[in-house]
Amino acid sequence: MAAQAPAVATGANTAQPQQADTAGASAATVWQWKGLYVDRIEFEGVTFDKTDDLPNELEQKTGAPLEPQNVRASVRRLFASGRYRDISVRGVRQGDHATLIFAGVPRYFVGRVTIEGVKSERLISVLSFATKLSAGRAFEDGDIAAGTEGLQQMLQQQGYYESKVSAASDIDAVNNQVNVTYTVTLGAQARIGTVTVEGTDVGMTIAEFRKRGKLKEGSKVTRETTSNALTRLRAQYQKNDHLEATVTLQKQTYDATKNRLDYDFHVSQGPKVKVLVEGAKIKTSKLRVLVPIFEEGAIDNDLLNEGVHNLRDFLQQQGYFDVSVDVRVVGQGTGAERVVFTVDRGVKHKVIEVNIVGNKYFTDDILRERMRVIRGNLYRPSGQYSPSLVSADVNSIQALYRANGFDEAKVTTKIQDKDDSANGKPLKEAQIRVTYNISEGPQQKFGKVDVMGVAAARMADVRGLLNAQPGQPFSLVTLSGDRDTVLQYYLSKGFDQVKVEIAQQKEQNNPDKTDVSLNVTEGQQVFVDKVLLSGVEKTKPAVVQQQILVHPSEPLNQSALLETQRNLYGIALFNEVVAAVQNPTGDDPAKNVLLQLSEAKRWNVTYGFGIEAQTGTPSQGMISEASCIQLGLNPCNITQEGKVGVSPRVSLDVSRINLRGTEDTLTLHSAFGLLEQVAILTFQNPHFLSSKKWSGAVSGGYSNIQDITTFTSSTLQGDVRLTQKPERKDTFIYDFQYRRVKVNSLQVSADLIPLQSQPVRVGGPGITWFHDTRSPGPLDAVKGTYSTIQAFVASSKFGSQADFWKVDGSNSTYYQFGKEKYVLARNTRIGYEHPWGPNPNIGNAACAGILLTTNPSCSAVPLPERLYAGGANSLRGFGINLAGPRDLQTGFPVGGTAVFVNTTELRLPAPTLPYVGSSVNFVLFHDMGNVFQNPGDMFPSFLRFHQPNRDTCNDYSGKVGTCSFNYFSHDIGIGARYKTPVGPVRLDFSYNLNPPIYPVIYDFANNPPHVGAAGHFNFFFSIGESF
Repeated sequence: MAAQAPAVATGANTAQPQQADTAGASAATVWQWKGLYVDRIEFEGVTFDKTDDLPNELEQKTGAPLEPQNVRASVRRLFASGRYRDISVRGVRQGDHATLIFAGVPRYFVGRVTIEGVKSERLISVLSFATKLSAGRAFEDGDIAAGTEGLQQMLQQQGYYESKVSAASDIDAVNNQVNVTYTVTLGAQARIGTVTVEGTDVGMTIAEFRKRGKLKEGSKVTRETTSNALTRLRAQYQKNDHLEATVTLQKQTYDATKNRLDYDFHVSQGPKVKVLVEGAKIKTSKLRVLVPIFEEGAIDNDLLNEGVHNLRDFLQQQGYFDVSVDVRVVGQGTGAERVVFTVDRGVKHKVIEVNIVGNKYFTDDILRERMRVIRGNLYRPSGQYSPSLVSADVNSIQALYRANGFDEAKVTTKIQDKDDSANGKPLKEAQIRVTYNISEGPQQKFGKVDVMGVAAARMADVRGLLNAQPGQPFSLVTLSGDRDTVLQYYLSKGFDQVKVEIAQQKEQNNPDKTDVSLNVTEGQQVFVDKVLLSGVEKTKPAVVQQQILVHPSEPLNQSALLETQRNLYGIALFNEVVAAVQNPTGDDPAKNVLLQLSEAKRWNVTYGFGIEAQTGTPSQGMISEASCIQLGLNPCNITQEGKVGVSPRVSLDVSRINLRGTEDTLTLHSAFGLLEQVAILTFQNPHFLSSKKWSGAVSGGYSNIQDITTFTSSTLQGDVRLTQKPERKDTFIYDFQYRRVKVNSLQVSADLIPLQSQPVRVGGPGITWFHDTRSPGPLDAVKGTYSTIQAFVASSKFGSQADFWKVDGSNSTYYQFGKEKYVLARNTRIGYEHPWGPNPNIGNAACAGILLTTNPSCSAVPLPERLYAGGANSLRGFGINLAGPRDLQTGFPVGGTAVFVNTTELRLPAPTLPYVGSSVNFVLFHDMGNVFQNPGDMFPSFLRFHQPNRDTCNDYSGKVGTCSFNYFSHDIGIGARYKTPVGPVRLDFSYNLNPPIYPVIYDFANNPPHVGAAGHFNFFFSIGESF
């Protein structure tokens, strides 16, 4: 007959010391069974599968004698796992054998929290946060009610006072989690009602108060309504010198009958406070930045002293290194209160030398990067100096040396202040020389490098991660890096409680060596039990699984979990990805991973507006000169060099993501402007054949573009494209293109218009290579390179009506140098084009005889397919695509079969300017190159600065002119870049040093034949860097 011992329980609400007592009571209950053979251990309430390691980790083992202290430890271990809300232990005895039963109430955890009834994705995110139900944490009985209360408070803050919230929960017993659904009925959003202002010294009417605070009656109430109103009102009082004004919201009352929110404010504008500076001229706008009483709205000693410090620093930056600043408050408590800063600037100084002496281990450049004392230069004419900056430099240099093993390094300074000239007269600007004398002393080396606490199976891996090696120079940076690397290694293996500590000690026999020990406390290794995925509705599960890097039975890798979250965001199918660990604080050796996804809207519409302004803009919507004559529209207002124009542009994109539950996307891109009208439909597969390195696209559409004064091209095109990205810096594009191109408004010799106006079909394969190592990014590169090569073959074998091949490549480099971080940027473009087969212009009067090879308009390559240069992103000495050969009768540009463009920019650091601060930087640039009729004309023209045989260009006596454009055009200029979140807004002014001339024989504006000339001056206004 079995005897049963009474159960003793421990629960979640019991404090830790009490848990020990409870377990002790349990041990006392079974103490009389000490030594009995435990043949079985059972679990009630919380179950464990065969793969679970926790039962095997209990101190009380089956097949071993019963030990009360082991039972007590087992209870603690089970409860510490986090799986139990309450736990008890009892025993069943059969003779000299016993069965232990651990019975408990399972703990549940927060699962998925869903907000229904709200359409705004932003509001859903805000409301989800308001519930305070973090996925994976322990679930408590009051959580749902607390979440409801948090939702109601947040909804009221958003103006939804009539909203209703209901909650429902679903217990997932298999996965020990509770899923909660909140259903929200928003109701009408409250509106601003009455505004009451109390106080004897308000200083403005209610109407003005509403206006300044943007509290218009009837406007919608949002979470920011009150805070924005308080900020605006305080700013208004401060603007009127009421620096101590107080504006507080006493209460806000909701009127349910009107759905209005009434506000009751209390205001005291206080006295007018004038802030004056005696002894120096400082702009009011700058003073408001330097003196914190403007921002804080109060006057106390701490703020005044901070203002003194800021003013002293500001004036020292202006070169007044000996400046002294005092402050006093006059008329405090009266209506004419003044805060007066008294400044004695002293003699203006300039730092003419900053020398570093004695350094051998570190170069001057490395040390200067850490120094704040700066010699005078273009951006800081007086330099930067103060005793506190010198002291900071000394500390910084010494810290650098000591972090690298130079324990005895010392830095002393020598300051030479010269106020008088050689003849004894005071200098207009005193001179300061600063010298840092460095005594490095001996450098410590690594002695023994020991690793303690690492399991033998992982010792080789850990030692292979260390950069600290015996005999190498000692460095705290190296040790810190090793500690972080080892820590990351353990976290990737599932040791989420790992600790890595570093101990160091100098060797007694060799003080120049430091022994180092990395002491590792591994803790428990945690594995993934299950990956609980939710929120996948329209997306195919296989698409999601490809992005998941954590799997059951593998170590719980926190880095892989974070990377999984990034991957899921990266496929752009989900608005929100919650990645969490269930039971995060428990000591369970196997934990569930939660991946909660919220699918994004499948239809998206985006639109934008842009504008460009520049010289050389083609005349929009104009017909050809020949057509002008035929229609009797004489004179025709078209010029070879275009005009100064503004080109607005609007774009509208409609995209459909998650096609067929995959990453495939269908996008309609459209743009409309004076110079272009485009509509392109593109189908894109970002992972072609499930490969992360390949993507595919099929596109087709229509474009009508006028980016040159000579013609407008209308193109109907189709493209099949494969993109390969073997590594981050390289991209290859393999495509096959077909396009039907027709030119309109053609401004070439009249004899060529009928032939060259005919539609031409161009088709063939192409390949493009991109190599990008720019850093930190494409919009603000300061180092690295960017190279592109494009190759295309059009052949009748592919159905093309024109036969030619084209190669167009460019290379950009970026170098940063100097203390002020100047950037030298360069871009070089070289392009070749080669036609083969019969020339369609043979037999045309404009191309008769030698003109077939000398007249640029007679090239066998269709006009839209030729190479062009000129404009904001090319040769800025020309308007859009106006460089190179011209038609020898009309003088309009016709492109060529070779191009060379080299652009060099010196990008200057941003100075501090009024109003814009440091948001604007300037650029000095030089462009050179040209477009050439034949590839063989390019390199012989490299050293040719002037247009050759210029006199022949002045001859317009024949039917066809004679003029050569085989030379390198040069332009210089200056530009400004204004930083914005979407990229810099660019304004460039250029001066062409050697613009070309050309004969104009046929001028349909009734002008006699004459010589045309490109202009010297050009400007361009656009968005983005030139390269």
